[in-house]
Amino acid sequence: MLLRLIAATVAGGVANFAFGFLIYGLLLDPMMRPNFYVYAGEAGPLMKEPPSLIPLVLACLTISFLITLIFEKWAGIRSLAAGAMGGAVIFALVSLYFGFSMFAFMRIYRNFSPLLVDIVASGVMGALVGGVIGLVLGALTKKES
Repeated sequence: MLLRLIAATVAGGVANFAFGFLIYGLLLDPMMRPNFYVYAGEAGPLMKEPPSLIPLVLACLTISFLITLIFEKWAGIRSLAAGAMGGAVIFALVSLYFGFSMFAFMRIYRNFSPLLVDIVASGVMGALVGGVIGLVLGALTKKES
């Protein structure tokens, strides 16, 4: 079980990093960036250019571990299709929670559209990452049998 947790977490983390770059870094950046407020406080602008990679990798691994743990311990998800569905739901709900919290407490978004786009994009990314995690868990479960 420990090997499955580690392997699925790492595979999910790599998928999360890669798909995040493609979806947020390349596809959505031109649409999202103009919808954020620009701050130039004492610490500098709100967005880091380029982002800090170590915390980003740790974030990818953390959410992948959460998904892997849910799939392995409680949901019994062991396939691409089930993983994609579970990942989409979890990612979209986490994004919904985080987005509404940021909208409530901070002046980050100029309007509501980046929040809605982020929820949909997170659901798509969750489907991709969850699918990879489900696939790895299924493959390693079959090997143990």
